Amino acid sequence: MPKLKAKEDETPKSFYITTLGCPKNTVDSMSMHKSLLSEGLLPASEPEASDFHLINTCTFIQDATKETIQTILDSIDIKKNNNQKLVVVGCFAERAGKEISDDLPEVDLHFGTGKYAQAGEILRKSFPLDFKDVSEFNEDLLERLSISQGIENYSKPYSYVKISDGCNRGCSFCIIPNLRGKYKDTEKSDVLTQVSSAVKAGAKEICLVSQDTVFYGKDTDSLMDLVRSVGSVKDLALLRLLYLYPDKKTEKLLDLYKEIPIIAPYLESPLQHVSKTVLKSMNRTGEYSYFKHLFDKARSLRPDIEIRTSFILGFPGETMDDVEEIIRFVEEVKPEKVNLFPYSPQEGTKGFGMEGKLKDKEIAKRVNLVRESYLKVLKDIHQNRIGKIYPAIVDEITDDGAVVRRFQDAPEIDEVVFVNDKNLKLGEFGRVRVDSFFELDMSGTWVR
Repeated sequence: MPKLKAKEDETPKSFYITTLGCPKNTVDSMSMHKSLLSEGLLPASEPEASDFHLINTCTFIQDATKETIQTILDSIDIKKNNNQKLVVVGCFAERAGKEISDDLPEVDLHFGTGKYAQAGEILRKSFPLDFKDVSEFNEDLLERLSISQGIENYSKPYSYVKISDGCNRGCSFCIIPNLRGKYKDTEKSDVLTQVSSAVKAGAKEICLVSQDTVFYGKDTDSLMDLVRSVGSVKDLALLRLLYLYPDKKTEKLLDLYKEIPIIAPYLESPLQHVSKTVLKSMNRTGEYSYFKHLFDKARSLRPDIEIRTSFILGFPGETMDDVEEIIRFVEEVKPEKVNLFPYSPQEGTKGFGMEGKLKDKEIAKRVNLVRESYLKVLKDIHQNRIGKIYPAIVDEITDDGAVVRRFQDAPEIDEVVFVNDKNLKLGEFGRVRVDSFFELDMSGTWVR
């Protein structure tokens, strides 16, 4: 007897995407979101309300892997109380697909990187019950998707646009090339189309993201041409460049910060260390004096610029002298934003088999030493901000007023300013005066 096709469910199916990790994952989730809408699924307001709960995972470091696993376990509990399918996607699925199949039978489907844009098709083919195609009702959602930071939330005034995927650097601590593959550019025309669509849909700020932004086009002139073209898109108010590797390409790119006024006064350049010895072990270039030169140049070109960087503490072979070098750098150069990571060995990386591994307790001690030094520097930075007025954008409306972000701060990852003003509108550009600060965030007054 021939197999009968399951009856089509007249009730539209819904989905919810939980996104872990960095803004690059947010862009991938947006791609999945669009694919799911195109296939006729409707977005749910929360995981519990969805027929399909997709988790876009991260496994960059050990803490990210732990968060991913815990999120999956929590979602299994949600699934138990709801008639839904649980789908695990992205880097963790790419890396641990067999383990998911063997140890997490509650996960109904998993697929790795590179398939985000086919998510809707994959779901329709993977589950025997057909669901009604209601894609015609999603046209407005599809048009507005470009400005969705939170995937289900269409009210953010900024949009991420990914200009490439993968990485060729081969840093000894990094698993990303194993999961994402070799570096691959997004065509300039496609980038400009995405930017134009996002701006047309209402985004006022565009954040260009990738694993290695300055590698675009294999030469700096190609990247500078792309940035100039994006900066010329009609009605774009603010352009933010993220993930700039600290080398000569970034140094050359800095000239555009003076040339193009809408580039945000913000330099994100992850150093990971300043000790030449440790950097060599990490298979990275640069050292203390060059990094200082790079940041000094940025500040000379844009005196209002703020710098974000990151350091990995406890890499195999690191000495206390190396840690003291980071502390001296933080105290001398005073980067406004510092992110600290304890080194976690990742199987499949060059660093995994290196000698000189440190105990977790010792690594945590080193992280805390650098953090204590940075927080002292940050307190002085905050003190100098009090009374100053900054260009800003309204990111969120709250019951008490609004969450405002200075141009010097990137969405999601940096400080915000809480303003007690109920007359502000989402996406409004203006100026904010900093009145006081907490450890990281600030409070202030909208200046009219």
